[in-house]
Amino acid sequence: MTTTQSTPRNRLEYESRFLKSVSDRIKNDNGAKADFKRALSCEPEHIRKVYPVVLPYVGNTSEWEQTKIWIPVACLSVYYPSTQQKGNFGHSCRGLATATNSEGADRRFRTLLDLTLTDIQSPLTALVRQMKSKGIAINYPQLLADLRQWEHPNQYIQDRWARAFWGAPPSSLDESEPAADDIAE
Repeated sequence: MTTTQSTPRNRLEYESRFLKSVSDRIKNDNGAKADFKRALSCEPEHIRKVYPVVLPYVGNTSEWEQTKIWIPVACLSVYYPSTQQKGNFGHSCRGLATATNSEGADRRFRTLLDLTLTDIQSPLTALVRQMKSKGIAINYPQLLADLRQWEHPNQYIQDRWARAFWGAPPSSLDESEPAADDIAE
């Protein structure tokens, strides 16, 4: 029996399929789109309304991961559809900082890097709202994959975002994934 090594591309394909499935399911349903936008408030009664659309596609993920990662990113992708397939959220934040010519985006980004996954949804939503107003693209499949690893003890996702934001060349860690036993999936 052969095993398939989990590569970043394979993971992004899974996240991409999930987001496409959600998008296709609500494409012509303005009521469902409104439910997703209301769910950004994090109120349980609004989040439950997106369960029928999201839960069939999240597979074997925990309830915690569904409510802290999959549902919020699905809601953001419905609120502000973006088809960018390159870069990470640090690149998008850099684009926002450049577009606004203010230190607000820098300050918000620094704060974001220090947050736990439990506390990240509201600041992340605020940044996406600003990106929408400036037309800054977001790579949602990469955002999903990154948030799934946000709590990794090495904080390699936060490092990647920071390097992307401040324009540092990719490190060798950006080229490869941590060892398989270091990743909590």
